[in-house]
Amino acid sequence: MGDWIYRTSVDQDWISLIFFINLILVVGLNYSETNRFRDILKVHLSSIYISKYTSDRNLTFRDSFNILSAALTITSLSLLITWFMTEVFDSVLFAFEFYYILLGITFLGLIRFITVRFVLKQMNMLNKINIYQFRGFTHNTQFSIFLFILLFIGHYAALSPGIIIGFLILLILLWAILQARILLSFIKSNPKDIFYLIFYLCTIKMAPWLWLYFMIIESRL
Repeated sequence: MGDWIYRTSVDQDWISLIFFINLILVVGLNYSETNRFRDILKVHLSSIYISKYTSDRNLTFRDSFNILSAALTITSLSLLITWFMTEVFDSVLFAFEFYYILLGITFLGLIRFITVRFVLKQMNMLNKINIYQFRGFTHNTQFSIFLFILLFIGHYAALSPGIIIGFLILLILLWAILQARILLSFIKSNPKDIFYLIFYLCTIKMAPWLWLYFMIIESRL
């Protein structure tokens, strides 16, 4: 792995604070529901986790564990974008630019969540979709935990970007497979609602992230 190093660059000192905040979020997940935190780390037993923790409170994403999970997902995605900009595209990012990315992802996430819940409620499909959203949210949380660990090691250990990219590809492939399984299970259980699935994917799920890419990443290339 190489020797652990201390980054002394003044321009990057702020990122240590972000890693520390993420570490607090992970500890908070463990502290809020220890057994649930341990269960969510067992990716190969995701189906057991989902059946065990499916409840009205979790399906509405109101408890502290879900809130901390959402915060960890947002900060981890922001760190991932920052890592790509600095290590892959060789661009210098300052603290205010990271906060801009963080606020952008937070805003998009909130708007998408509120819009999805509103649209599904108007179509009387909210109860039908809740379980699939919870599955996707679970996989996003798992991905964020392992992504944070990977970026933490990559930042403080002498690992080449190529190694980090290799592990990132594996993580993203695993996440994509799990998400595809959710979509296939929905299609299999609700073949008549394929139109709503296409609408959700094209206008609500994918469009905000395309906008984020063109506004933040493409503009810096």
